[in-house]
Amino acid sequence: MAKGTTTKKTPSKVLKNDVDVTAITKKQKRKAESTGETSPPKKTKVINDGYCVFVGNLNTSKTFEEVTASLEKFFMTQSLIVQDIRLAKSRKHAFMDLASNMDVTKALSLDGEVILGQPLTIDKAKVKTVESAKKKAKAPKLDQKAKDSRCLFLKNVPYNATKKDIKEVFPKAIDIRFPDQADSPDKGIAFLEFKNEAIASKIRTRKKGAMIQERVLIIDPVGVVSSNKKKNANPKSSHEVEISPSTKLFVSNLPFNVTEKNLKHVFKKALTITMPKNGDKANGYAFVEFATVADAEKAMNATKKVKILKRLIKVQFYEKREKPEIGEVESKKLFVSKLSDKTTTEILQEAFQGCLNAKVATDRVTGKSKRFGFVEYENEEMCAAAKQAMEDSEINGTKVSVCYARSKSNKDKNLELPGCYVMLKA
Repeated sequence: MAKGTTTKKTPSKVLKNDVDVTAITKKQKRKAESTGETSPPKKTKVINDGYCVFVGNLNTSKTFEEVTASLEKFFMTQSLIVQDIRLAKSRKHAFMDLASNMDVTKALSLDGEVILGQPLTIDKAKVKTVESAKKKAKAPKLDQKAKDSRCLFLKNVPYNATKKDIKEVFPKAIDIRFPDQADSPDKGIAFLEFKNEAIASKIRTRKKGAMIQERVLIIDPVGVVSSNKKKNANPKSSHEVEISPSTKLFVSNLPFNVTEKNLKHVFKKALTITMPKNGDKANGYAFVEFATVADAEKAMNATKKVKILKRLIKVQFYEKREKPEIGEVESKKLFVSKLSDKTTTEILQEAFQGCLNAKVATDRVTGKSKRFGFVEYENEEMCAAAKQAMEDSEINGTKVSVCYARSKSNKDKNLELPGCYVMLKA
């Protein structure tokens, strides 16, 4: 071996029963070392052990590092052991974990002390457990069908009613909304949201006949398609397709503060615009007539997604109803059947807002309701709009049937009840 060179001595292997004991010992040693040096589990920010304080009114003009350093320095000068500081992204407040309950008590006495030019607000933070953190975890977004199942649709709501008035009748509602994010039910309707579908179903049953300002509320589920509408699901048999084109359009879903000038701005080629009103307030629909069918059809297609005063309007051809051969059609009068025994003339009149008069038929001897009645309007347009609005609605918790009334035919004039009305299916 050459001079100046060194040789590295390697430890000899210890064999026991032909097994390398040295290698096993090294593996065990490494395992022991790794076991002793395991990194601590990550802290869950939403969980604390009770030694935590809330510090508010922080100076948001300072940087994240400046606020954190100032808090740590201030608490350390007060002989408080700070284990962790969790500063909010807004830098308006922070949560500080301390070492003991004694430190928390001392920290609370520092309320009002000034840091970075602002007095602190110090309070004890709520103890959060794993269970509470799970409860506060964001729930997955519900689809529209699931959301509709826990909502109720209110009709016949007084225009001057407030959310407070509705909340008094439905205290379990977690949210009350009016169409188009309005502050009041200017269309006479409202949407109520409950915690789940079961509560909404119970409330709908229990609150049958509920009233606000002596007005009976009509409560319907949201997103439920009636059997009549399901039958007409085929486009060939739908009501809109059967309406033949004409020079007159029926415009509905109008805001109640709409003016003829607003409509004229949308339907510039219109010859006449008729907008029925109930006093000084519009009824929410209008009739627009054009010179030709082509102009009317062009206007209808051009206004499919048009909004007037932030409300999406609905435009269709005006439907001209033909009178049947038997009897005279009462185009201003509606026949309402399947009424509840509790429905009185006053309730019926309240349900059909804007009508001239309403009457529930009663037995002459017993005075009990015959479970049908009649509602009369000032003109055909108002009657048609009311029929459309009240289809598949409930009065006193019972789904009613609404159709046009007609007088008896000449063959029936010799009956004992002259002038009686019967149902005409539209």
